[in-house]
Amino acid sequence: MTPLRIGVVGLNYAAGTHLPVYAALVREGLVELAAVATAHRDTADEAARTHGVPRAHVGFEALCADPDVDLVDVATRPSRHAAMATAAFAAGKHVLCEAPLARSTAEGLAMADAAAVSGRLAVVDMQSRFWPGLAELRRRVSEGWIGRVDNVAVQAFYPTFTMPAAVSGSGWCADAAHGASSLRVHGLHTADILRWVFGGLSDVRGVVARRAPSWPGPDGPLPADSVDSAAWVARLDGEGLCSVHSSWVAPAGAGWRLVAHGSEGVLLAEAAGHTGHFPVRLSGARAGEEVTEIVAAAGAATEPFTRLVRALVARVAGDDAAGDLPTFADGVAALRVADAVDGGLTSGD
Repeated sequence: MTPLRIGVVGLNYAAGTHLPVYAALVREGLVELAAVATAHRDTADEAARTHGVPRAHVGFEALCADPDVDLVDVATRPSRHAAMATAAFAAGKHVLCEAPLARSTAEGLAMADAAAVSGRLAVVDMQSRFWPGLAELRRRVSEGWIGRVDNVAVQAFYPTFTMPAAVSGSGWCADAAHGASSLRVHGLHTADILRWVFGGLSDVRGVVARRAPSWPGPDGPLPADSVDSAAWVARLDGEGLCSVHSSWVAPAGAGWRLVAHGSEGVLLAEAAGHTGHFPVRLSGARAGEEVTEIVAAAGAATEPFTRLVRALVARVAGDDAAGDLPTFADGVAALRVADAVDGGLTSGD
């Protein structure tokens, strides 16, 4: 198999998450980390030196035009995704875009249209699907292990932006203009999990709040106008009900928890933090039995992204059955859930 040649746009988030995965897959001969791009020559050159990348570009346009790049990994804030992905498709590249797909549903739809015109692979990085615990949850639900799905409840409380280190690395999330909120960043991973496991979501409605007016930044309080808390409900395929309550400013937040009650049993999925990076433990019981562990919470934080990239490489190579990759259509569907909850108030529409 010819290695997939990857170019990465944006290094703030990708340096600690995507690039280590690519480095490991380079050693396996699956990918080639061909180029990186940032907005400035000094940061681009430094990133290339640090990570052993042969070419450093200034600006995403130059990377998209690079003939030695097959796939563009867009790892920037949501407000920049549309222009970058559209340029990549126009240059004939495949695209892996960080989640959320876009700042707004309108931008997401335009990106999906550009992907369709290009005929290239378009994947959004909602990698939570690739934890073994969630894959097993989906399998058991689809096979009727808990019978008719009646009620699903999710709680996701994280201390993320009560911690100066997190604010230092991702302080842009405080600014709603970037398409950031607890609902639209971490929360859309949960929306994707619900759609993927239980089918479509309808009758979505909810409320959002800005509870923390500032975050503890390294240079003092950072004003925050993005939504930090959300609560919403929806109807599942089959008429079951679900509820989701989340926040990323919960100092004692204990992580993510989903419980699915069915007519014949219960399944419980838990993670110590955001499912994009924390392994998921699955437990369950049939009616009348004790709840026992089914899949242990194990694996490095990069495991689901590694699995996603392996599936992506196989798909580009022609294996249409490789993995269940989250598409731009999935990304748009998640954005529509957010619109129904917050009315598009953080999206710029």
